[in-house]
Amino acid sequence: MRATVRRVGRVLEGPNFPWVLLVPSLVLVLVFIAYPLYRGIILSFSRNRLLEGPETTFVGLENFRFMLQDPQVFIATKNTLVYLIVGLITQMTLGMAAALLLNKPRRFITLIRLIVILPWFVPPVTTAYMWRFMLDADYGIATKLAAYVGIDIGGAGLWADPSKTLYGVLFVELWRSFPFFMLFFLAGLQGIPNELRDSAAVDGASSFQFFRHVTIPLIAPIIFISSLLEAIKLINSPTLVLLMTSGGPGDASLVLPLLAFRKAFQAFDFGYASSISVAVLISIAGFAIVYIRAAGYRRDD
Repeated sequence: MRATVRRVGRVLEGPNFPWVLLVPSLVLVLVFIAYPLYRGIILSFSRNRLLEGPETTFVGLENFRFMLQDPQVFIATKNTLVYLIVGLITQMTLGMAAALLLNKPRRFITLIRLIVILPWFVPPVTTAYMWRFMLDADYGIATKLAAYVGIDIGGAGLWADPSKTLYGVLFVELWRSFPFFMLFFLAGLQGIPNELRDSAAVDGASSFQFFRHVTIPLIAPIIFISSLLEAIKLINSPTLVLLMTSGGPGDASLVLPLLAFRKAFQAFDFGYASSISVAVLISIAGFAIVYIRAAGYRRDD
């Protein structure tokens, strides 16, 4: 017993004690991240169709070859790129505008900031069904208000028009997610010393010149981190698309993660679904690497 206590004491006092503290976290990472990732990669090289039986057959790159010929993959890729680019630009623009407005001291500024950030706390399910009803072609209050100010959404509405449905989801995504950028940018703006503003004003710099030459360079790391995180979320999280349109009408709002979901849980083709998911994973990793290098965030030689 004493020998056991001494051995435990040596471990607690030795250089390996930090690794002991990491064991629970490492176990969680292995169980919930590493192993599912490993199984997904293995399945992507296999044929596993539950309706044909539980057998798994190794097929090599067959799933990926079929993916290159699948018209649904082409449509979903195009929609995913639109969803990423339009969503990122609109959210960053509105988030920056809100941060600039809320950075100025005024009465009830804390309450105003709280109200602006509230959409970010609304659960995706609530957001999706609330806005789907509000933008309904016949009964939606947002549709009626838009028509009152002269904006014609069309008789079919957003959710039945293939040319508008993806942008309807992007509008809801903008409402829900721009506070994410607003928080990041507001924190960065409040970290800029007032002395810099005073010095720029003395030198005759306009507000736009100060924003362009001082504010943007100072908060560039914040812009980089927040945009990268939101881009990964937009590519990899089709929650609003699934709840609001299910990829329809037709495939008008189908995105790649939603296509993988369809193949896995509607067609029960887990091998092909895994290959789509692995392709998305590789695309996200490639995008992150290119984005990091393009932004200049690399190690000095």
